[in-house]
Amino acid sequence: MRTYLLLTLALLGLLVSNAVYARSTVMADKVYTSEGYPYKNLIMKAERVELIYSEEGSTTNCRVKVHSNNQVLESKNVNVSQQDFSSAPITHCLARKTAKAFLGQL
Repeated sequence: MRTYLLLTLALLGLLVSNAVYARSTVMADKVYTSEGYPYKNLIMKAERVELIYSEEGSTTNCRVKVHSNNQVLESKNVNVSQQDFSSAPITHCLARKTAKAFLGQL
């Protein structure tokens, strides 16, 4: 009986530590935009907006994924300068025309 109690406590400890570890490894950055229509509306209406990017030298390759109602809308890859990306990432990675089209599909 004592063995079962110790085993149960050990398993419970492992489960709790695993849950704490899982929460600590999730990486998500929140990016706020000062851009107006259609970018702000798109961000507010979608369930999730992902800005996917990689830096290569002095340029940044980026695209945007919009998740809403079990559908995923994805823009084309765009190469922008790191300076432009730093100043306004969403507007440089997602064309205004594409953002309006995505907003119309939500």
